[in-house]
Amino acid sequence: MRAQAEALRDYIVAIRRDLHQHPELGYRETRTAQQVIAQLTALGLPYRGGIAGTGVVAELKKGDGPTVIIRADMDALPIMEDTGLPFASQHPGVMHACGHDTHVAMGLGAARLLLDADFAGTVRFVFQPAEEGCYDDPDGCSGGQRMVREGVHLGASAAIALHQVPVMPTGRISIRDGAVMAASDEFEIVVHGRAAHAGVSPQAGIDAIVIAAQIVTTLQTIVARNVGPTDTAVVSVGTISGGTATNIVAEAVRLTGTIRTLNPETRANVHARVAAICEHAGAMHGTTVDCRIANGYPVTMNDAGIAAIARGAARTVLGDAALIELPPLMGGEDFSFTAQAVPSCFALLGTQGPERSPYSLHSPKMIVDEAALPLGAAWLAQTALDLLGHFATPR
Repeated sequence: MRAQAEALRDYIVAIRRDLHQHPELGYRETRTAQQVIAQLTALGLPYRGGIAGTGVVAELKKGDGPTVIIRADMDALPIMEDTGLPFASQHPGVMHACGHDTHVAMGLGAARLLLDADFAGTVRFVFQPAEEGCYDDPDGCSGGQRMVREGVHLGASAAIALHQVPVMPTGRISIRDGAVMAASDEFEIVVHGRAAHAGVSPQAGIDAIVIAAQIVTTLQTIVARNVGPTDTAVVSVGTISGGTATNIVAEAVRLTGTIRTLNPETRANVHARVAAICEHAGAMHGTTVDCRIANGYPVTMNDAGIAAIARGAARTVLGDAALIELPPLMGGEDFSFTAQAVPSCFALLGTQGPERSPYSLHSPKMIVDEAALPLGAAWLAQTALDLLGHFATPR
């Protein structure tokens, strides 16, 4: 499979470079979807467009048997590219800085590899919009959540996906059991104070800035004192705004931030502590503090059985030395919604070339080693074949 994939390198790289030059934000991947459809049509694969807005789903069916999903996300980020690549983004302020262009290219490469493969069953290719966020979705859904709501997962025995990692050497792949990526939630805290003259009569006011400062400091105790030392969580305040003048006690302050956790119980406990800290800070100062916590992506969990088969496929196409096991990453990933619905495996593929570029995901300078793309396509195709064989075998 690896040799076949290497023979397709030019095909896969050409798709990637075209998409890289024309990045599109979530739920706006119109051209990207058209390019995917053009490739699927050339391969003779039936497809459905307009899934979850701009998503595309195709199936390669060879007789009766199980169904396995290969998922690739399509959206870019609102970042101005600064790589200097000859195929850099032609859309100012939009860049494939997370590498979803490579995911689409590897997904299509896997489809081409599987055309001539011998198997019984169906491989369902899911090209998903809006992994990076909900953008203007009326229900606040990301593309992965929307696709699950629309039933893309139905009838599947397993699902696989990968994410390129530009700070992990090309040729390495991380496949672990259990948590791979964190639950990713957001909070908004509004402190209600009372304005007064900050020099003449500060005692007549309720200083929202002082209260907000106490909340920021106290939030840091959650991870230090409410999360066990063998567990992992992050509580970060990302923005703070409030006050109108140097001589006025601030009437309101708004804080926003993120919460990252790796298991549902910790997630619930951290949410409860954030809310309690806000409530008691308000009561202590004779005012109110509004706290809104928005659930984002759940933990991306690998099924141990699917992951074991995926590791076997990695050994087959990449060799024993390719396999490593990174600790769970605290980034969020909306493949988590698919993984809640279908036994799944989410792998991390190294794309750092010999020049060892230090720039990681979401950087305007991120560089992907394109030599990794045939490897990813080969792993996707081989894992799909091995899963189809596994589920077709009577047990």
